[in-house]
Order: sequence, then C-alpha cells, then structure tokens
Amino acid sequence: MKLNNTYAIALLVSGGILLATTISSQAAPSDGSNLGECYNNWISWCNEKTSGYPNSCYGESLDHCDGVHKAGMTQIPGYKAKSMRANALRKAKRTNTRLVAPVVQPVRTSN
Repeated sequence: MKLNNTYAIALLVSGGILLATTISSQAAPSDGSNLGECYNNWISWCNEKTSGYPNSCYGESLDHCDGVHKAGMTQIPGYKAKSMRANALRKAKRTNTRLVAPVVQPVRTSN
C-alpha cells in the first residue's frame, strides 16, 4: 500500500511540475508600465507565436494595450499615440507569402 501511495504522489508531483512549466511558457507577456513598453512586449510575443504580420494578433494586441493604458493615453497627444503604434508595427515580423494576382476572366456578353 505504501508503495502505491509513493508512486501516486510522485506522479502527481511530476504532473504538477509539467503543468506549471507548460502554462508559464504559454503565458501572455506583461502589459508593461507604459503604453510603449506594452506595445513592444506584445509585438515581440506575436512575432514568436504567429506566422507573421499581417494577422489579427498584432491589431488585437495593440488594442489590448490601448485598453490597459487608457488612463495614461489621455495625457498623450493623438498624433503621438498613432506614432507609437506605427513604430511598434514596424518591428512586426512580416510573412513570407507572395501575393498572387487573380486570373482575369474574359467578360462574356449575350448575343
């Protein structure tokens, strides 16, 4: 009986350690102490976790930062906030997909 309890405890402890390391590696980045830091943290996170810009991760992340630092944004002029956002998006990793033009079909008219 003691042997089974020992194995059960060891299994639970090892499962807990595995779970803790998995959760911490998938956690979102910090929101930072200011808007610029938040933008940089989230852009870096999107660069690591997604295939590249453009995708929804970048826009949603920047919107999240705007929501978190809403009180601090009232002291920043509008043009400065847009500039910070554009500067953060310049750091976004671009996708390597090629754009392909659609094939043009001839227009058919009735006789």
